[in-house]
Amino acid sequence: MHCYILLSIWILLLVGGIYKFLEPKPKYSVSFDTVHYQNSVIDVKVNRIFKICNLPDEITIGEEGISETNQWTLKGLLILIRHGDRGPLQHVSNISHINCGHTDLDVRLKSYQEYLHNLTILGKISWVGPGSFHGFPILPTHTTQCQIGQLTMQGISQLLKLGQVLRESYVGVWQKLLNLTQGDVKVYSTRYRRTFQSALAFLYTFILGDVLSKITIFESQSMSFCFKDCACPIADKFYRLVKKDISQQLQLRPAVALLSEAMGRLVFAPSAEQGGDPHSVRDALLTYICHSSNLPCSNLHNCVNKQNVAGIFAYTDWVNHQKWSNLNWKRYCLLKSYGLIKHIVSQMLHMVSNTGPYFLLYSGHDHTLEQLSTALGLENNPHFLRYASRIIIEVYNDNRQRLNGARDMYFRILTNGKDVTNQVHFCKELVNVRRGTSLCKIEDIVRFIHEDYFSSLNFTNFKDACATTRIS
Repeated sequence: MHCYILLSIWILLLVGGIYKFLEPKPKYSVSFDTVHYQNSVIDVKVNRIFKICNLPDEITIGEEGISETNQWTLKGLLILIRHGDRGPLQHVSNISHINCGHTDLDVRLKSYQEYLHNLTILGKISWVGPGSFHGFPILPTHTTQCQIGQLTMQGISQLLKLGQVLRESYVGVWQKLLNLTQGDVKVYSTRYRRTFQSALAFLYTFILGDVLSKITIFESQSMSFCFKDCACPIADKFYRLVKKDISQQLQLRPAVALLSEAMGRLVFAPSAEQGGDPHSVRDALLTYICHSSNLPCSNLHNCVNKQNVAGIFAYTDWVNHQKWSNLNWKRYCLLKSYGLIKHIVSQMLHMVSNTGPYFLLYSGHDHTLEQLSTALGLENNPHFLRYASRIIIEVYNDNRQRLNGARDMYFRILTNGKDVTNQVHFCKELVNVRRGTSLCKIEDIVRFIHEDYFSSLNFTNFKDACATTRIS
C-alpha cells in the first residue's frame, strides 16, 4: 500500500512537471516594468521609451520660478498641460488583463478621492453642475480596468504629482499663490473626460483650499483652444499634405510597413480600424508598456518583442522629427495656434494691467502642445509629448523704474521644467537672468501677434490667410 501511494504521488509529480515543461509560453513574456528599464545598461533605445509614460515618481521640480533676486516679481502664470495616462484609442488584445490602476500606495490619491467624495455629498461643486461638463464623472469610472481613450488612475496620480511639484516651485516666489481667489483663476478644458479630470486633479494639489470647489471650468470647442479664431479651411489642406508626406515615407520603407502590419495583428483586437499604422501601433503599445503588462502573443512563436517595440518607436520618432521641419506642418501649426496665442497675449496684458486673472490653466492634448510649440519656434524633443507634459508661461515685472516711471514687463517659457525662452524666434532682445534663464519682453510677443504672425504665409491677418486657396 505504501509503495502504491508513493508511486502514485511520483506519477502525479512527473505528469505535472511534463505539463509545465510543455505548456506554451510566449517568446518574450518579460514585463516592460520600470525596474527593468532603470537597471538595464544594454537596451538603451527600449529604456528611453519609458520616459514617455512619465510615471508619477519621475515628475520632478524643474527650473520654474526665478528666485533669489529682488529685480523680478512674478505677476502670473499660464499653464498648458497634456492629460495624464489614458487607455488606448482602439481596442487592444487582452485589454481586460492589463491593470491600468496605480498600484503604489499614493497618499495624494487617497486624499483626493476622499476630498471629491465629501464635496459630492455636500453638493458644493460648480464644475459638475449645469454646463459643458454636466454629467461627467470626476474620477475614472474603473479603478483598474483600461477604458478606450479614458484617463486611468495612474493618470490621476500623474496630475496630482505635477500640481504638487509646481506648487513647491512657485510657493516661495509667487506670494499670490497663497491667497488666490475664484476671480484670480480661469480654467479651460477640451470636452473630453480625460482633460476635464486631469484639470481637476492638477488644481487640487496646486491651488488647494476652498477655491477649487468654486471654480468654473470653461469648455474649449477645439483641441487647439482657438476660441473665436477656429474656422480655417486652408489649415486642413496643409494637414492633409503633411499626412500625405508621412504616408509616402512609410511606402518608401516596406520593412517598417511589414513590421507595423505584423505587430498590428498581434496588438489590436479584430474590431480595430488602423492595425497597420505605425503611430496607432505605438499608441497601443504604450498601454502595455506604461502598465508593466506582458506584450501580446498569438502563439508560442509569434510574439511582440522588445526589438519590435524599439523599431516602431524609432521610426515614429524619426517621422515626428521630419514633420517638425516640414513647411506645411509649420504653416498648419501657425494657423491652428493663432487663437490660443492671441488669447495668451490678451491674458498676459490683463496681468500687466493688474486686472486679472493671474492664473490660467489650459487642459488639452499632445496635439495642443505640439502645435503651440511649433508656432513659437521651439525645438522638437522626442520626450516632449509625454503624458502630463506641461508648457508654462511666466509673466514678470521688472522692478527697476525707467526714467518715465514705467516698468518693463517680461515673460519666459518652460517645457517640462526646462527654460526654452531662447528658442522663441520672435524675441528680439533676451535678458539673461542667470545661466539657462532668459526673459523676453512682452512687447515682442504683442508685436508678433499683431504685425508679424502671418508674414511667413504672405498675409497680414487670419481671415485672409484662411480664405486663400493657393498653396505654394
